[in-house]
Amino acid sequence: MAQIGVGQVAPSFRLPSGQGPDVALADYRGKKNVIVWFTKGMACPFCRQQMSQLARSYGEFAARDAEIVEVTNSTPERARVYARKFGLRFPYLCDPDYSVRQTWGLGVRSHGPVYYAKTLYAGMTAPKPETDYPGEPFKLTEMPSLLADEDMGFFIVDKGGVVRYALGGAYMTATGLRVIPSNAEILQELERCQ
Repeated sequence: MAQIGVGQVAPSFRLPSGQGPDVALADYRGKKNVIVWFTKGMACPFCRQQMSQLARSYGEFAARDAEIVEVTNSTPERARVYARKFGLRFPYLCDPDYSVRQTWGLGVRSHGPVYYAKTLYAGMTAPKPETDYPGEPFKLTEMPSLLADEDMGFFIVDKGGVVRYALGGAYMTATGLRVIPSNAEILQELERCQ
């Protein structure tokens, strides 16, 4: 399945959140623009760094009628731990079976043992990025999702449910980690949704 692109209607979903109630994309229809961000979740130090980036401009996003929903592969139980410990500012959603991620055309690739060993070694020896969410190390049960070769995705969906910005692909690229847009770029895209 091809990744969802600009101009397409965003696929609907309803997922449990770490903060408690289920959240559906349709909950925001006609009310807010939505940043739909697919990540590995709080177990990933690079995702925590990007969460810090987004949280710092959360007020500016909200002033442009936008909400962020982070779609992770965390289980609801683990997501509740993260939400309690860190007081997350935006919905932290749970898609542990990758069903929503796949509906949006984001893939998960399988590899042999050498790939996973190299990935584990690289992750253990890489310098840890600065984050506003230190502590709470990942659990061993989260290791498979950390090592998974899955796509990240960053989408902006307007109040009418149409995708206005789309970025997705493998976390690792030939030049390093695929990063989310800067907050200035996100704000610019949200202005276009007004």
